[in-house]
Amino acid sequence: MSEPGLYTHLYAQLRYCGELIDRVIVDFETTGGSAARKQREDLSQLLRALQTSPASDLDATLLANVLRETKAASGANWAEVADAIDQGDMSGGVLDRLEELARALETQRADMHARIHGAYAR
Repeated sequence: MSEPGLYTHLYAQLRYCGELIDRVIVDFETTGGSAARKQREDLSQLLRALQTSPASDLDATLLANVLRETKAASGANWAEVADAIDQGDMSGGVLDRLEELARALETQRADMHARIHGAYAR
């Protein structure tokens, strides 16, 4: 795979994860968590994989690397966050952790975008 191709793929993965988190956050803020059931299930599954075995899932591996690199939400128990999402309970800082993760993903996505353009400029 070419360098631009690799960066484009990683960009797409970062975008998917970021949009998934954003949809869940917006759903909780607008409807109390009643509309985006599939997205909540997907996100809670992803966060559980992040906590237990990130190497088993490409998105979880990518998230683990973003968290390690940016030190975003360090010390967060992602299994607890996943349980809270499943239960529809966004209290106790759960929403803050998700927003922090979304910001970290957006920063990484912007960096990846710059790398794509840098690779094409060569």
